[in-house]
Amino acid sequence: MPKHGPSLSDLPLSNLSGLSPLQSFLLLSRFQDGKPTPTRLSPRFEDLPSPFLLPDMESALELLKQSVREKKSILLFGDRDSDGVSSTSLLGNFLKKIHTGKLTIKTSSEEDYGLCPPAMKFVREVKPDLLITLDFGTSNNFEIEELNSEGMQVIVLDHHEIPEKIPTTCKLVSPKRIDSIYPYEKICTSVLAWKLITAWLYDSLEKSGEYVWVRDGETLFEGSLVRKGILLFRGERSVAENLFPFPFREWPTAIEGEYPERSVFVSQLSESPDIWEEVRQNLDLAAIGTITDMMPLTGENRIIVQKGCSALQKLLSGIDSHRAGLKQLMKRLDLNPKKISARDLGWSIGPALNAAGRMGKTETALKLLLSESDREAESWAADLLKLNEERKERTKRNLFRVEGFLKRKKERTERPVLFCYEPDFEPGVSGIVATRLVEQYRRPVIFIAPDHGHAKGSIRAYGAENVLNLLKKAEPIFKQFGGHKEAGGFSLPIDKIPQLAEILFQEADGWLKEEKESSSLSEEESVVSLQPIELGPGIYDELGIFEPFGQGNPVPILSVRAAKVLSYRPLSEGKHAKFKILSAPDSVHFIVWNKANEFSEILRSKGVLDLWGYLEENTFRSKTTLQFVVTAFA
Repeated sequence: MPKHGPSLSDLPLSNLSGLSPLQSFLLLSRFQDGKPTPTRLSPRFEDLPSPFLLPDMESALELLKQSVREKKSILLFGDRDSDGVSSTSLLGNFLKKIHTGKLTIKTSSEEDYGLCPPAMKFVREVKPDLLITLDFGTSNNFEIEELNSEGMQVIVLDHHEIPEKIPTTCKLVSPKRIDSIYPYEKICTSVLAWKLITAWLYDSLEKSGEYVWVRDGETLFEGSLVRKGILLFRGERSVAENLFPFPFREWPTAIEGEYPERSVFVSQLSESPDIWEEVRQNLDLAAIGTITDMMPLTGENRIIVQKGCSALQKLLSGIDSHRAGLKQLMKRLDLNPKKISARDLGWSIGPALNAAGRMGKTETALKLLLSESDREAESWAADLLKLNEERKERTKRNLFRVEGFLKRKKERTERPVLFCYEPDFEPGVSGIVATRLVEQYRRPVIFIAPDHGHAKGSIRAYGAENVLNLLKKAEPIFKQFGGHKEAGGFSLPIDKIPQLAEILFQEADGWLKEEKESSSLSEEESVVSLQPIELGPGIYDELGIFEPFGQGNPVPILSVRAAKVLSYRPLSEGKHAKFKILSAPDSVHFIVWNKANEFSEILRSKGVLDLWGYLEENTFRSKTTLQFVVTAFA
């Protein structure tokens, strides 16, 4: 059972300027790296690392520029999920403006992941001079060597786990390479595409060449190394002038902070208003990819999502007009034009984009994000949301079938991992179904469905365990597998499914024990325990400074002791419920998802309940209300 945090009155007075006791308490508990200062709550462009720190970024940029300059044929080939579609359309829109040669833009649809045989067949039919893969390619060393031998050059933008042997005959831009000096490992492919474009824009500046920065005659950076973020020299200027045959520039006095070389890079970009505007606007898709691929919202990702949400809000409100398709999609999703949050990306925009790939029609999402006219965008947005409704119906059918599957044999829900497969499960939505089952059964879930003659499945973590470590224990029987520690995907022959189940059941207990020992898994505790009257807009606004919330920066959990439930109303045939509690503000609605039956049983037996959950804004038909989402009760 979760624990209650301290009450508001028990919190120590804040010793951090401008912060309330609750804000100070949460900041100190959430940032335990010795630097819990208020500035950590203010994402700044100046804290973004230079893209030139990424391995192969310089050489990939030069290869791309050469291909554009010589009007060579370029193929962008991305993965089918939201990150793949976002990164592919982001780079595609940029190249459409500057490349006068042949440009082909594609995302996978019903093919297996990566450069599988159908994908290789398509690449050979297009026969580009330059192939750029987005969100896959790291594990395709053999295929890339084949394409090289056929005269194609390859750039890989990918963030997936590094296998034992990586491609060496291509430009592999990956933060997870062993030789990477990039400060953040967990950034998605949409961010890598944004970094590549930003590097191109930086290179177009007159001031991007070799020179030395000087501040107070002491700290010096050489220009070409500034872009790599490397401090070169400390000493007197007179000494430096004898050592470096480069022009000297005075360092702007406004530049300060822990990583001043990052500020140097950003300050140069911002000196060109047109370039800076493009850099800022492109964060819309970088943010979507970050949220939907479940990247941790710390460090650079926190900045990208916060600034990306701002770019999306300007797009929806009409201040910007750079991405017609995305604007039409947000309008049809009825998002709040005054505030776009990380939740909107994860619960509305991302699922809609993902629906196309899940239903085998990824081109719908791609064409929407590449569309340039409102009329064309309206049509693609309508098609995409129709696919999203079909995806929801398929998800419902699978959840109904899996419920029967689990009820038929009680032991299926008593094992440490939930393993679900039946021949009538429908493909394309295994990740969503697995996530819903994790929420319901509170344990890791494997969900598998037949798909075009073989089987495809998803695995989702419940806590901090690394699901890839479990999949590795059955590696020989997979056709392919991969993903992230929180979520993975795989394919295998249908006749191997019983063997997979046997291996995973045998290994699950040991795997979970290893994961718990190597992680900081702890019992959930509310940040603060509140009186019902204290729940309202004031607390919501106080906690808002910690947004964006998501992986690595979860929404703060609040709790209420002995809540007396009023106006209880079941929803969806009793699956969900809506209610109020005594003494809470009338403007706050309480809602429990998927567990209303259990909730009502405990309520009948006890009369009052302890509640744990979080506050969020909910916009429906252009009206925004505040609701408390119950995550646990006792």
